[in-house]
Amino acid sequence: MRPILLFLALLTSSHALEFARPFGSHMVLPMNREVPVWGTAEPLEEVQVSFGLTTWTTHASAEGRWRITLAPLPASDLPSELKASSPTARIVLQDILVGQVWLCSGQSNMDFQLSKAVGGKQEASFAGRQKNIRLFNLTGAPTDGRRYDTATLARLNGRDHFQGSWERATQGSAGYFSAVAWWTGRILSEHYGVPVGLVENAVGGSGTEAWLPLDLLEADPAYQQLLGSSWYQAGKLSPWCRERAKENLGAHLEEAHPFKPGFLFESGVRDFARFPFDGVLWYQGETNAEIPDMAWQVKVMSDLVNGWRRSLQQPHLPFYMVQLPRIGGNDPLRQNWPEYRKAQAKVAATLKGVTLVVTQDLGWDSPDVHPPDKLPVAQRLAGAILRH
Repeated sequence: MRPILLFLALLTSSHALEFARPFGSHMVLPMNREVPVWGTAEPLEEVQVSFGLTTWTTHASAEGRWRITLAPLPASDLPSELKASSPTARIVLQDILVGQVWLCSGQSNMDFQLSKAVGGKQEASFAGRQKNIRLFNLTGAPTDGRRYDTATLARLNGRDHFQGSWERATQGSAGYFSAVAWWTGRILSEHYGVPVGLVENAVGGSGTEAWLPLDLLEADPAYQQLLGSSWYQAGKLSPWCRERAKENLGAHLEEAHPFKPGFLFESGVRDFARFPFDGVLWYQGETNAEIPDMAWQVKVMSDLVNGWRRSLQQPHLPFYMVQLPRIGGNDPLRQNWPEYRKAQAKVAATLKGVTLVVTQDLGWDSPDVHPPDKLPVAQRLAGAILRH
């Protein structure tokens, strides 16, 4: 009976009517541009999608995927509903605004929480007043020195590594969110007078290589040493990064890890392909600066920008790259930072639509690579955006 039951289960398996990950209640839809909206349903099933007074009708593919395109919408702080219905189900996403949407990514200085920043606790306590700021915090497995348990390993090897959803700004959601991203978004919202949605996908300690699209890595001979189960032995990757992966994985070195080249893009950013962001706020490089090969660093930074633009289907997607700040102490791992800043500047000077946000003077005398005063960084990011 078991083979028959398995066969019946396969026959009756289906795709529930769902919106894709970028869409949810409390979100911000991008303004003034066509917005693809997609999801899943029963194969070949008719799907109706409505927003405001307009309804679109389409059919799911044989694989159970559907897609429609919203016409350009003006900015609006009037909460609206995005609905999808089929003969078997109905979904209503509520409290949706229209405005700017920014992707905020990188490593720990982008992930640095508002509640831990200078003045951040007070800022978070008033976050609920910011009705026009919406937050989507994608969180994954920790990258501290702990050994991963079975559940964490399973999550890393599944499609649910990053978890999160759109939220209104509250003391809790804002306090846990990126300080740099929050303050940048607040400045933009107040200046332009429009809602701002912030999608944070940042991982402490991550190298640029983990954020590269996998198809880009596979197509370039220069990256072949970074692929496969022995990626953590590649000399082009930060020694700290490789050792931390070994600490986390223990005897399971063949399993996936957040620092594995291509992993973070494929498990996080890839889900937002086709979603029309206003731009990317990028704060990363502390890990890569450990490797003194600056030609390599220019290459991986350039490939990240070009790879994201291609994969997200936005060839002119603006990137605002935060320069590594000044850090005190004599740690030999920091000796390459001046050269890395030059590599950042070269990428910004070479690629159109990439802006380097200078912060070298905003560092501090501590050897800690996480200066806690994030408001000045956000002010410079926002200023760079406003000038463009």
